[in-house]
Amino acid sequence: MTSEMPGRPARGHQALQRSIAWYLRQLSRVMNVLSDDELDRLVPLLTERRFRPRQVIFSTGDPAERVYLLLKGRVKIYQVAENGKEIILDLVGRGGIVGDMAIVEGGERIACAQAIHETVAVSISWEDFSHLLQQSPRLGFAMAELMARRLAGMQRTFMNMVSKPVSARLADVLLNSQDGAVVHLGLTHQELAQTIGTSRETVTALLSRFVTMGVIAPLAGGYQVADPALLRLIARGEIQVSPRHPAGSQPSAVAP
Repeated sequence: MTSEMPGRPARGHQALQRSIAWYLRQLSRVMNVLSDDELDRLVPLLTERRFRPRQVIFSTGDPAERVYLLLKGRVKIYQVAENGKEIILDLVGRGGIVGDMAIVEGGERIACAQAIHETVAVSISWEDFSHLLQQSPRLGFAMAELMARRLAGMQRTFMNMVSKPVSARLADVLLNSQDGAVVHLGLTHQELAQTIGTSRETVTALLSRFVTMGVIAPLAGGYQVADPALLRLIARGEIQVSPRHPAGSQPSAVAP
């Protein structure tokens, strides 16, 4: 009995590491490509971090020191224009990675990251993560895919800004934020405006119009997509909705 006692904490620690590794695999497509041995090496390097709503995770110009995997919450990636306006580049949710663009940032952040909700993440130093990338071709390929998807999303956003009416851009954001038939944006009207390149007043007016038209219906903390076919027509620009004539005062599920 005594001879087994020293081994018990080690076995318990190993069981905990296996449990964390299993959870990371279920949570993240990127972590899912790692072998058992690679995950065993990764888990001890992770540190849990918690961020309050609206807490800045890093700012432009900061050294690119850590990479974050989100376990809970949502983070916005944004830049600040010369006129002081924020331009939201990406929204990252549970299972997503923040700070991975350090691979092309030359050691310095070129964007800001801020928690939208209460956010929990595990982080790893960029040095350790870079070493892991070099040792795992599968992880390197998964990260290349992730960055390609992110850049394609940004390109699509900028193309929409120059080619689509604002009602189509807003409808597109609603469609891409669906969880089933429910939209939980977690963004203020101002942040929605920064995402699609318009004003807060325009977003408020268009959401009111969408409600009046029966496209969406307000819910606590979000919207129910009441007419997905009509929402898709608006998103494609086949039906344009003017923000200039909001039909009455409608309840809003997103804080102005």
